[in-house]
Amino acid sequence: MGEKEIIFEKEKELVILRLESLYPDYCYTSGDGSTSFSRDEMIKEIRQGSAVGIEIVKIDMDFLRALKDGTLLKRLNEVTATV
Repeated sequence: MGEKEIIFEKEKELVILRLESLYPDYCYTSGDGSTSFSRDEMIKEIRQGSAVGIEIVKIDMDFLRALKDGTLLKRLNEVTATV
């Protein structure tokens, strides 16, 4: 297994742990409202390595990186400053 695969496996573990910390009835709905997944369905998709599961990991990791580097807070401040 290469370095990228090892990193992605660690990212999957992190996202699964974060999802497991949510309420069991947590539900995520896609931006257009056409699809929704329960917490357990998302975990299942990630563990299966489906395209949906991979996308969930990518989205969550993007969120965590934005939180870490301050991008998320900066964008929230920009939005609230215009309200």
